[in-house]
Amino acid sequence: MIEGVHEFGRFRFVPQARELWRGGERVTLPRRTFECLDYLIAHRDRAVHRDELVQAVFGRPNVSDAQLGQVVLRTRRVLDDDGNAQRMIRTVAGYGYRWVADVATPGADATAATIQGAGTTTEVKAAAGEAQRVLPAYRATSRRRLSRAALAMAFAVALLGVGVFAAWSMMAPRRPGHFPKPASGVSAERLVVLPLQVDGLGEDAWVRLGAMDLVAGRLREAGFGVPPSESVLGLLQGAPGTTAPAQLREATGARLLVQGSATRAARGWKVGLIATPPQGMATPVEFAAADPVQAARGAADLLLAALGHAPPSGGERDAALDETLQRARAAMLANELDTARAILGDSPALAAQPEQLAYRLAQVDFRAGRLDRAEAALDRLLGGAAAQAEPHFRARVLIARGSTRIRRGAFADGGRDFDAALAALAGSGDVPARGEARLGRANSLVAAHRYGDALADFGAARVDLESAGDLLGVARVDANLGMLELYRGRPAAALGYLPGAAERFQSYGALHELLLTLTGLIDAELAMLQRDEAAATLERAAALSARITDPDQRVDLLLNRAQVLTGAGRHREAQAALAQANAIEMSGNRVLRARQRSLQAALAAQEARWEAAATAAAAALADWPVAGADGDRAALVRIAQRALLALGRDEEAAGLFDRSRAVPDAAAEAPGAVAEALAMAEWWQHRGDAARAAAWFNAAVAAADRRGVPAEIVAVAAARAPALLAAGRDAEAAAMIGLVAPWASRDFDAALLQVRLFHALDQHEAWFNALREAQRLAGEREIPAGLLVRRGFAADAPRGRP
Repeated sequence: MIEGVHEFGRFRFVPQARELWRGGERVTLPRRTFECLDYLIAHRDRAVHRDELVQAVFGRPNVSDAQLGQVVLRTRRVLDDDGNAQRMIRTVAGYGYRWVADVATPGADATAATIQGAGTTTEVKAAAGEAQRVLPAYRATSRRRLSRAALAMAFAVALLGVGVFAAWSMMAPRRPGHFPKPASGVSAERLVVLPLQVDGLGEDAWVRLGAMDLVAGRLREAGFGVPPSESVLGLLQGAPGTTAPAQLREATGARLLVQGSATRAARGWKVGLIATPPQGMATPVEFAAADPVQAARGAADLLLAALGHAPPSGGERDAALDETLQRARAAMLANELDTARAILGDSPALAAQPEQLAYRLAQVDFRAGRLDRAEAALDRLLGGAAAQAEPHFRARVLIARGSTRIRRGAFADGGRDFDAALAALAGSGDVPARGEARLGRANSLVAAHRYGDALADFGAARVDLESAGDLLGVARVDANLGMLELYRGRPAAALGYLPGAAERFQSYGALHELLLTLTGLIDAELAMLQRDEAAATLERAAALSARITDPDQRVDLLLNRAQVLTGAGRHREAQAALAQANAIEMSGNRVLRARQRSLQAALAAQEARWEAAATAAAAALADWPVAGADGDRAALVRIAQRALLALGRDEEAAGLFDRSRAVPDAAAEAPGAVAEALAMAEWWQHRGDAARAAAWFNAAVAAADRRGVPAEIVAVAAARAPALLAAGRDAEAAAMIGLVAPWASRDFDAALLQVRLFHALDQHEAWFNALREAQRLAGEREIPAGLLVRRGFAADAPRGRP
């Protein structure tokens, strides 16, 4: 790693802090983006060979050119650079890359001043200040982006619900009616607890994970930053038997690794723990007790004392209840949900505490996708005595219910739960719970279009989760930031977050979060007309299908498949995927159901099955969330209008939009602006009002140009250019079609526009080549018969599909 501070243009790069600053704002750098930037600047005196850069960034040789290209692309994007300008990073054809921008290296004092100056001293807007220090800068550009499927954002907020389960061990009661108070703060020091080695009987296998989680929870309560057990197990599963201590420390940011053993003896159990730093002396402890739970707790308390921390205070323990909870927790960590449910249900100790039993069973139901059952149980709990008497327990139940509601698409209700949870947590010092509540509330604020408040909560949640050592939680924040960019119609910006988050989730083995993030990634790639990349992402998700137990996620994976196949013109396969999705019983998630029907409407419209398109669109709009996904809603309403007009149902179509609206004076940039302007233009064109139609088409052109999303630019050209050609306005059509020519090799609509243009201009060779390209991309889509024959000739079009 290079040292010092490096300045170029508006940027300041501080490698030892792993920070990039744009002016006074810090830019978040995914790990591989940082490695790429660091290596190129360090070797800016020469060109860096492709293989050399691969080794520096990935640490292994078997990396494709496409993978390296994506890293370089993301590195250029954070620097406001691109493959055309190449102001910072130049491609050396046939060789590799070279850093070409001038770099200055001022003294270290300037670094400290810059970093200190980037913070905020006001305490009135503390949450917003946290966000400004943590979140990357949002590029002030007039070219905004739109995702054609922002419904992915609405579904992907389910990412926030995963943290509900990290609270399991923290919520273990000492005695009936008593709930523990978390530590008042979180230490800057982090450690990782690994699964214990167990020497006992076959029935003792649960101790491996149960004791691990108990020790982690005990150390966390005392103030250490300890990653959730799910995160650690995910890392270990990502590379079983090969995850070295250095890799674990790098992935988690921990200094100490805690390993241990549990041995059944004639008179009880003995648990040994050893905390190992990267250098220096290890700290071993050992404790014996009658049962493994007491032995693990005693060993954890001895380790805390040896590390200079007082054990967390607490009341009298219920040994039988503790063992039940740790057995169930071990089953949850192993994703054995039915086993966890049976352990909880068979426990006499929990039967005496029905509210504790109901809370934990609701967690299992949430994990299994049984949202109705989980929410009903949590509703009852919030009216019970324990939730009324114990603010901390009430906060945890509210977080669980808020997560359930947002996963169902009830954003406003979920937001109120998170507000109430934060109020109940005031002064409690439960940093992980506060981070979960802030993350949940941020997603509800996104749905309400309160983006500034959402960013403040995302930033504060990131600080809480990072300080608690929950780097998987931090990755969930980053994934949600990518989804926020999709929601705001900025797919290019979303691609700056989602690939890195997906990589982190995969390394942790976090299947639920990974699948949701891949859904968002597919949406962003399709909006950018990166169809091959979207297909590759789909296959990456499909490879995980055997591990999916949640019916909603199985449906979402099938909908992703239908979406990609529809865009490729593979209609029969897309229809089959939709039929499979329709046969699966979902949890009642209205957002997911609306997405399913929206895709059915889009496919039917492509095939000119107008009755089916109108029916599916109406059903999707009936399920549409009250707030959110405005861009997709406008696109769906346009499909509904096209279907109704084709069916001669003009009166119904008239009610879809406010037809009295005036054309906006300035280019609109809100999600849905392009689709809405096109729908208005097509309405007035259908009504024979050429002037109004032209005005709305111009508004669509201006909005698409301002937003800069390839899929929208092509949609506008496909709607307007054919009419211009038919009217003999070839120059205007050529200018519009020329804008979409860069995407003609990967998008059928863009390719078909080239065919139309060259056919109209009677440019035979160009028409012939364009037609071959359109046929290659067509799939099952029909090319109009008139375009298959050169003007004035009987039949000279290419036959068949290459």
